[in-house]
Amino acid sequence: METATQERTSRTFEQATIANGEAAALSLGIPLTELALATAKEHTRLAAELQVAALEALHESQATALRQLAQWPDVAADPLHLWHRGLAESFDSAQRALTFMAASTRLVAQAGERLQTATLDTGRRVRETLDSSSAARDTTRR
Repeated sequence: METATQERTSRTFEQATIANGEAAALSLGIPLTELALATAKEHTRLAAELQVAALEALHESQATALRQLAQWPDVAADPLHLWHRGLAESFDSAQRALTFMAASTRLVAQAGERLQTATLDTGRRVRETLDSSSAARDTTRR
């Protein structure tokens, strides 16, 4: 059977533990919210960069198509030369496509590195919060 003093001490300890738990949860929520915001910003930035790269590739392909249309009157005069130009344009198009894929891959890798840095920073901050919360709980228990 607990005495009144023991009951008061128990209640005080429980209230302190709950308060510390709520403070720790609030402290953890801040870095996790910041990480979520950083992730959303990074996804938006990546989408914009990929769209810019795609628009540049589209612009280049339209310019190539217009050049090819301009060459049609020359078909009758020199078909072999036109074939040679078409083959060279095909290689150029393939090279541009590979360059676009490389740029896209680079953008995704850079976004991944930035997110990794943000995640590691958040993990460090969460660990520090948990450590300080544990230290505060240990101090309260004593």
